[in-house]
Amino acid sequence: MQNNMQIRKQIAQRINDYDQANAQLFTEVADSGQLDEVLKNRNTTEGCYVIKLETQAQSASDYYQDVTERYQVITICSNYSDAYGSAVGDIAEAMQDVVYEAISGYVCTDKKGDDTDPLKFVTGGLIDLKDSLHVWADIYELGYTQKINQQG
Repeated sequence: MQNNMQIRKQIAQRINDYDQANAQLFTEVADSGQLDEVLKNRNTTEGCYVIKLETQAQSASDYYQDVTERYQVITICSNYSDAYGSAVGDIAEAMQDVVYEAISGYVCTDKKGDDTDPLKFVTGGLIDLKDSLHVWADIYELGYTQKINQQG
């Protein structure tokens, strides 16, 4: 699989590959670096951006912990002919469907090259709908077991 590639980049690559093979809705699929520029300038075409939200751990034993990571997948589309954004509803929903089909159940690899649990959809919601821009965010999570370093 994709050893040593950060999980968020694996997710972005999976979405891009799926989209290119099936729907071809996105002109850009990237991680969080490009998102800030897009939101500041409000000059985007259809894009998808993957951001790592959080990591939580719970001890499973003195030697291992269960780790859960959450990722936010933001989809953006614009329609400059409709300032209220109502005309972008169909494309926005199609983009959400592509993301779901691409990554729901997808198994990533952790830093050591081991498989994680499959990605699971958690929740989604509208972030912004103004200036002819529709911004939606879905949250997905995955888990894996990590060894706790023991000194001595």
